[in-house]
Amino acid sequence: MKKFIVISAFLVMVIATQANSQSMTTISYSMGLATGDLGDYVSTFSGRGFTMDYRKMVQPNVGVGFYTGWNVFFDERPYDTYTIDNRSLTGKQFRTVNSFPIMFATDYYLKPGEDLNPFIGLGVGTIYTERATDMGIYRLTQDAWSFAFTPQVGFYYSVNRYSGISLAAKYNLGLAGGDFDTTQSYLSFNIGYMFMGN
Repeated sequence: MKKFIVISAFLVMVIATQANSQSMTTISYSMGLATGDLGDYVSTFSGRGFTMDYRKMVQPNVGVGFYTGWNVFFDERPYDTYTIDNRSLTGKQFRTVNSFPIMFATDYYLKPGEDLNPFIGLGVGTIYTERATDMGIYRLTQDAWSFAFTPQVGFYYSVNRYSGISLAAKYNLGLAGGDFDTTQSYLSFNIGYMFMGN
């Protein structure tokens, strides 16, 4: 968690130093749906999350920068007998996942200069994933910093020359690592407000 805060603070400083360049900063409300192994662990749709994207325009249709955020997933499992690390426990199970992606990102804009501008992009970096399984007084935690990819598609609509609204879908894919021997992945659906700088 401390690493996440330090890296996020550094990225905010980078934004401030690039304020004179043509740029876009987007703060989004993020909803998530776990997939694959992570989806087997927490199967419910999550409405708890946010993302922050920054892009500096290096060409009229190409932006480079970063993407970070935080998504939380929660699932309550019924009263049953569960086997964890060769131990069998009986009771209700509460499962929580925190996911923190930190990515370098590039977007390609299909209609630069127009109010409605679709884009595709790719982020490459890391995701910190933490799972917590609670049963009664017992808690099992697993975590990992994983090499990760995040392809995304979306569009933004310019309200005026300084702001806009963004909709994007991201597929966050963390490779196996740490306590996880399989990939940890989820879809996020993001609705954001975009600040445009010159």
